[in-house]
Amino acid sequence: MKKNPSEQSFGGKIFQGLITFLVYIFFRPKIIYADKFLKKSLKKKPCVFVANHTHHFDGAFCGAVLGRYKPWVLVTKKWFDKPKVGKLISLCRCIPIALDEADGEWFKISEEIISRGGSLIIFPEGGLSKSGKIEDFKPGAALISAKTGIPIVPCANYGTYRFFFGMRQKFYIGQPIESACPPDVRHSRYARDLISKAHTAVVENYALLEEKYGKIVKNGEITD
Repeated sequence: MKKNPSEQSFGGKIFQGLITFLVYIFFRPKIIYADKFLKKSLKKKPCVFVANHTHHFDGAFCGAVLGRYKPWVLVTKKWFDKPKVGKLISLCRCIPIALDEADGEWFKISEEIISRGGSLIIFPEGGLSKSGKIEDFKPGAALISAKTGIPIVPCANYGTYRFFFGMRQKFYIGQPIESACPPDVRHSRYARDLISKAHTAVVENYALLEEKYGKIVKNGEITD
């Protein structure tokens, strides 16, 4: 793991650029904005992007399609601990998080990144969804939003990561959910409401893609 998880080396920036290039070559992403003005307005202030999580490619893919905002992706620490994969992940804009224990380090790193104007990508389900539906969200993304005041941007990642041919991977960027925790309300309490709104928005965004492109069944095919 790199010495400072909130810093990216020059070599890391080159490697991340290569990953972005490969994502666009392999998966031909189609990025859809709920509002055409979001493309520019999201560059003006930090935010936390939240999205559904169905595949191990999600971190690299979301980091690539949101690359213009230079976001940092929360990645479970077990991937950093793998000898070869961990070294590659540490080159990218990734923050390690221990999911099986109390871990406040990721929060400190995230606050530092946000203080410098950076954004985050978090998969609030806390792991891959094996049920085919968007599972309940854990509150971490909302807690960082409640404490720092940055908005949550609900996104929907849709597709089966077909290489070169077949269905293009779709990514829907929804309307930001603003955060303004009242001074007399605890961040944890305010975060419960925020994360509920974020979950509803991601589910609705994903439903829009299903309505337009069809439902994805377990074998990766599309059905009406």
